[in-house]
Amino acid sequence: MRLALTVGEVLLPLLYLLLFVAYLWVFYENRRFAHGWARRLLATTVVAHLAASVIHALVHRHLPMASPLEFLSLLALSLLLIYVVVERRLRVRETGFLVTGVAFLLQFVASAFSVAEPAANPLLEDPGYAGHAVLVLLAYTALSLSFLYAVLYLVLARQLARKTFGLLFRRLPPLEVLERMSVGAAKLGVPLLFGALALGHLWLYDLADKLDPETARSLTPFDPKILASWLIFLVYLVGLAGHRWWGWRGRRMNMLAILTYLAVVLAMGAIHHFIPSFHNFSLRGGV
Repeated sequence: MRLALTVGEVLLPLLYLLLFVAYLWVFYENRRFAHGWARRLLATTVVAHLAASVIHALVHRHLPMASPLEFLSLLALSLLLIYVVVERRLRVRETGFLVTGVAFLLQFVASAFSVAEPAANPLLEDPGYAGHAVLVLLAYTALSLSFLYAVLYLVLARQLARKTFGLLFRRLPPLEVLERMSVGAAKLGVPLLFGALALGHLWLYDLADKLDPETARSLTPFDPKILASWLIFLVYLVGLAGHRWWGWRGRRMNMLAILTYLAVVLAMGAIHHFIPSFHNFSLRGGV
């Protein structure tokens, strides 16, 4: 199994590079043959990375998130997983080069600078925490893609207003499709975030029973990050309700996606650096 891990460290960045090139080919040429290759490479890369992650978890007995480099690799996989769903739903591949390009950079850094297995936080061995962490990662990855598609919507709308019909205008999907991609990614992110929060609450009480009373008292559902996450969930839920029932469309909907995402990044950054939270722990060592 360790040999398989070593092979994976070499093979995965190559697969991601080929995938990026395939989607870049789709963007520039938009030929049926290119679409076929991109689709097959996407499936191959996702399956290979999932297999590598499972093998890593079996060998090291913890979620492969014990270091920043392992996290980058898992983030690359989560990008592809969310993108696969969006692409399959709408059958649009012209934006894939952006997602696969970012994923390739993440995986390249993770593999190129890989070091000996670091000491992992014991929490990464806990199935409850592992499930919570994976759902959080997938949720915020989906919301990040929603942000990306909303930005592309505004860029394309600006080109249309200025009548500057460049390569992006000719190759990107129509505004309506970009909006559907942004909303579709948010529709994935919201239930994933709810699942992460629900599982996190259950795991919180289970963890409290395993700790000494003094440490257990610091575990609270009113932690700033938990409250902020519920607020983020509600804001996105209102946005989706507005799109579904109140006619929020076009620039309004995409500006909401962008501003909400930026607020999420700023709020979580501020909480992480300036507000005490039991969530502020290192992946290495203890809590």
